[in-house]
Amino acid sequence: MLLKIWRVEQTCLFELVWNEAHTLSAKLIYPETLTTLYQTWQNTYLQFYRSTLRARPGLVLNLEEPEIDWRTRLVQAEATFLAEFHYWVNSAELLEIRRQITRSKTSTLYLRCDSPEIVKLPWESWQIGSEFGSGQPIHVIRTSVALCAEQAKPVRRTRNRILVILGDETGLNFEAERAALQQLDHRTEISLVGWQPAIRTPELLQQIKTAIADPEGWDILFFAGHSNETALTGGELGIAPNTSILMSEIAPQLKTAQERGLQFAIFNSCNGLSIAELLIKLGLNQVVVMREPIRDDVAKDFLIHFLRYLSSHQDAQEATISACQFLKLEKNLTYPSAYLIPSLFSHPQAQPFRLFTPSWKTQLRRWKPKCREAIVLSLFAILSSWLPIQSALIDQRQLAQALYRQITRQGIQATAPSTLLIQINEESLQKDGIKLIEQNLDRRYLAKVIDRISQSESSVIGINYLLFRHQPSSDRIFAKSLQSATKSGKQIVFSATQDVQSYQAWVTALPEFTKFGSSGDMDLLGDPAFYARLIGDTSAQTEMLPFAYQVVRSCNPKALNRQNEHLYFHPITQFSALFGQTWLHPLVDFSIPPNQVYDAVPSWQYLQNRDNPNNEIVLVVPGGQLDAGVLPGEDYFSTPLAFKFWQPNATRKMSGGTIHAYLIHSLVAHRMILPIPDLWIIIIAAIAGKGTIILVTQKKLNCKWFFIVPILYGLVSLQFYISSQVLIPFLLPTLTYLAFLAQLNLKPQSND
Repeated sequence: MLLKIWRVEQTCLFELVWNEAHTLSAKLIYPETLTTLYQTWQNTYLQFYRSTLRARPGLVLNLEEPEIDWRTRLVQAEATFLAEFHYWVNSAELLEIRRQITRSKTSTLYLRCDSPEIVKLPWESWQIGSEFGSGQPIHVIRTSVALCAEQAKPVRRTRNRILVILGDETGLNFEAERAALQQLDHRTEISLVGWQPAIRTPELLQQIKTAIADPEGWDILFFAGHSNETALTGGELGIAPNTSILMSEIAPQLKTAQERGLQFAIFNSCNGLSIAELLIKLGLNQVVVMREPIRDDVAKDFLIHFLRYLSSHQDAQEATISACQFLKLEKNLTYPSAYLIPSLFSHPQAQPFRLFTPSWKTQLRRWKPKCREAIVLSLFAILSSWLPIQSALIDQRQLAQALYRQITRQGIQATAPSTLLIQINEESLQKDGIKLIEQNLDRRYLAKVIDRISQSESSVIGINYLLFRHQPSSDRIFAKSLQSATKSGKQIVFSATQDVQSYQAWVTALPEFTKFGSSGDMDLLGDPAFYARLIGDTSAQTEMLPFAYQVVRSCNPKALNRQNEHLYFHPITQFSALFGQTWLHPLVDFSIPPNQVYDAVPSWQYLQNRDNPNNEIVLVVPGGQLDAGVLPGEDYFSTPLAFKFWQPNATRKMSGGTIHAYLIHSLVAHRMILPIPDLWIIIIAAIAGKGTIILVTQKKLNCKWFFIVPILYGLVSLQFYISSQVLIPFLLPTLTYLAFLAQLNLKPQSND
């Protein structure tokens, strides 16, 4: 419903338009006393609020020095002026118009005036409908004489964008405005532009124009400072000391901003009627201005409460009315007549502006990866799923852990290993004149080693040889040595392997040997053999434990506690194996120095040495290039880089016996390393990278500091490996995070 008012000499023409086709007209004599009372009220208002007005410096107000109680005078002038105004608008000539407005059940009446005298009247105070007993208040909202045919259309954004222009601060203080706007920071993206002493006027003018026409557009335009009305140029804004910019000068940029989504503007400055007229004419939906000069502290109070109501889900119209009500009811003694000054201009067809409250879908949409981000994430996800890449990353990581151990001196102190590694190498065989029998070790020599071990305090003997072939001349001697060892209290564990012809059958030591002990699966996983053998990790594991597990159980039957989930094949690991992955499969920790894992001695030296080592476990293993009785080279694996770090002279290949010693140490010391899958952390890194982009763009932060994050993450990851036995991947997740960050310029950006 629209009420149009024209003034023709002393007559005012009123025309009410509703439902686009219905009209109702009336004529009313304009009383000159109303102008006189308005001028009296205005002069008294200016006398009371004479200090810190947000009018342009230099504006002549013709104020007298206050010699009386101007507050009381202002209250009296307001009452007289409003009484005359209400008497006029409630005259009998307008009865039918008032009745029709009330009958329409509308809550908003749009008002359009073409006369300066009529525009300046306090139409917002007109209580329409009270004479008819209507309980619903009808609020007067102003509109422009010349409306733009095209309204501002809301642009779909993740957060409202606010452009804040802070003008000349002479005699004013904008800290309250800044603080009030910062309260919206969690829901909006705020950009400030304004005068600073180091900025020259031409540069400042260009900055303002560029900011208004920002390609990403704005939802709200806010101005604080000095302003004034002008006849033909839409008003002027004080942007710097002794420097103004006319609204007509920035009209093209404002039109561009309107086309890019600018819906609402608030000018917390003086004399803004012509400013509002121009902005509504350009197509903005709503504009809040001050019709008269307004004191600095009043402007602050109005803005603080307006933004508070706006952020509490009220629209611009409701927030303006609520803020004016606050000034009227709560601040009437301090700020008399201040509630009459703010006015809301609106396009009649526009929906009242409301701060956008993003739904969970909108919030989630912000996290949707862009094309480049999706490519980066997919690339690193594919790399992390390739087993050779995984093995290489583990190798490099354990090398880094070994270096970190040495630098921090963590876990490298000398300790007595529980395992003695007796290595039967070529040198030992040469010294004793032993020859291989069909590429297999002569068991008479192995019997000598067993006899020597029987004299020690060791409790378990692990034989890392596959003794499945008969040696008629040696088997009886070797069996006798085994019998003597068991009589001396030794537990013996033989090696076994799965039959390649039938994966449900085992190749074990000869029956005449196995009756003196138990058997364990000697097979290892991968090359290098980083992945630890687990209970239940093969289809035939229901019958036989891995070799190292059997050795540890023979030493301590309670060692393989079911509560230690790391020793068993985890369901997640089983699931990942379906598509060729090794998620959460524990690792052998080669970052530990070998001298803490085992004592190594060649067999010839062990046989000659009369001292008995106090190691609880003894492993008899091949050394040099000798085989364990399986296919040539099958029991040798690539030497991990971490092992070479501690033993620079180590050969390119290491024996399976050495790996079994490391695995035994992991079981005894409860130091199975649990690796978190690279893919999982890559996804987390991508989320962190996307979150960083959102944070940097919204908060205008310097993204350089976020490049420190990978360094801190790396240090935490290294320490977590030692402290908690958990390997958190570093390289691929870090590259993923940095790839996301690389999309940011070194200067802060705005969010899309």
